[in-house]
Formats: sequence, structure tokens, C-alpha cells
Amino acid sequence: MNKNNKICIKCNKPVEENKEHYEVFEKMHWLCFHLEFEHEGDPDRPCNDPGCPWWHIEVYKNKLKKIGIEPKDIMEQAVEERWK
Repeated sequence: MNKNNKICIKCNKPVEENKEHYEVFEKMHWLCFHLEFEHEGDPDRPCNDPGCPWWHIEVYKNKLKKIGIEPKDIMEQAVEERWK
């Protein structure tokens, strides 16, 4: 293995996106770090941390519904487009 490769100690996968913060995130992906140290409660549900990706998704879904767009429809369209 190349000594420049950074491997997450939580999931054992290469850290690429935030490798410049590898040490800050305790040698983990940001998401692994968040789930390990910051996330409260069920990891499959949003927590109160404003950086929580599940919280972001919930905020976007609620806003879309408020303006009359069904998030499920958007996801179905995105899946269709991805597999074209």
C-alpha cells in the first residue's frame, strides 16, 4: 500500500474526499467520524447536528413538499436518468 493512502479506521475504506482532514477526523471519513462521535440516537435517523447528512436530507424533503414537489418523484426521475 502506498504510504500516502489514508484508510479509515472505522470502515477500512480509502479516505479521498476529506483526506486533508484525516487527522482531525481521527483517521476516519467525515461521515464515519460524525456517526462515531457526534451523532446522537439511531444512526439511520437525523440528529440535531446541523452538519448531519440525514438532517440535511430531511430539511430538503420538507422544503420541497412545502413548495409542492414530491421528493419521491424527484428520486424516481433521478434513478431513471442515471440508468439511461
